[in-house]
Amino acid sequence: MPRIEKSIAINAPAEKVFEVLQQAESFAQFLPHAKNVQVLERTENSVLLDWEVIAPGVGMPVRWKSRHTIDPANHTVTMQPEGDALVKLRGDWRVTPADTGSQLIATLDYEANVPPMFAGMAQNAINTIIQDWLNGFKQRAEG
Repeated sequence: MPRIEKSIAINAPAEKVFEVLQQAESFAQFLPHAKNVQVLERTENSVLLDWEVIAPGVGMPVRWKSRHTIDPANHTVTMQPEGDALVKLRGDWRVTPADTGSQLIATLDYEANVPPMFAGMAQNAINTIIQDWLNGFKQRAEG
């Protein structure tokens, strides 16, 4: 499974950024490419989400479900795919304190069930989505 490791500096305290990572009900309002994100189930430390994302460069909607486990002590949200989907993301979003605020780090493995001739296009789309999501979390936390 290919891995994406990206991070972004955010001019906001780690607690604020971690709070934004948990605002699943409003992800579609501030995460680029997220057309619809619906909470299917919520427990004390996890949430099951149904995602609909428009793949950049393709314009095609892609849907998947993922369970996000929340670890407040480590400021981490871990994603695990649930069910079958064209795209599966697994890994974590971690917030660490930094000199000027905090750092948001995404370490995600992904599986794109596409024919080999479209693998490069899928990889580019997923890279773009994750970078744009980091920017979306940054803007929301700093706003």
